[in-house]
Amino acid sequence: MKKNLTLLLLLIPFGILSYLYSLTGFLLLAIMVFCLVALLVAGIVKSFRPDLSPKWWKRPLLLMSVCAMGVLIGLLRPLAPAILGAGDVSEQLAYAYKTDQADRMTIGAYTGLYENSLAMRDSIRLAQVSQLYHDNQISLPKDKFYAAFVFHHSRKSDLFEIAQKLAGEAAAVSELKDDYVVQWLAKATYDRWMVSLGKPEKYGTQDKFSISVE
Repeated sequence: MKKNLTLLLLLIPFGILSYLYSLTGFLLLAIMVFCLVALLVAGIVKSFRPDLSPKWWKRPLLLMSVCAMGVLIGLLRPLAPAILGAGDVSEQLAYAYKTDQADRMTIGAYTGLYENSLAMRDSIRLAQVSQLYHDNQISLPKDKFYAAFVFHHSRKSDLFEIAQKLAGEAAAVSELKDDYVVQWLAKATYDRWMVSLGKPEKYGTQDKFSISVE
């Protein structure tokens, strides 16, 4: 009874945090790794000390169970809408960028569980941003940065070219000269565009990745 109560008391705050904040899942995974290391050490020590107290096994296992349940609860957290249906251009682009990043900072995205969902949400964002781009509504430097990030996560070479154009224009503006992410994106979009054309990257920002050249 006491063990079950302890498990419940631990699970409630862990579950709430994991459901509300996606980054909590990564913290819980880190704790699970720590517990595995503790169990490994306990196993080694037990080989020399057979009388090792069972608490050295029970506590890590209990904490691992709580963390695992917390991660599962976090996976149940619904994602926010991919795009903003109302608002001005800047608000729509800022929101698309925000969800683009938030979608990728989840356990589901890192483990591949959200692969299909992420691809679908990327296409929704890309459709909105492409329409704004072709309507010549993207003119502010920060808006260009937001749009470039969405194009950057497409799968086609011609869209990478657009991403590089927008990112380069944003990075050239004096007010964004010291913005690390803006400057990084200008380099990353160029590298990704070059790689998509079968050419070597210039800034070394890309890992293995495949695209369709169109």
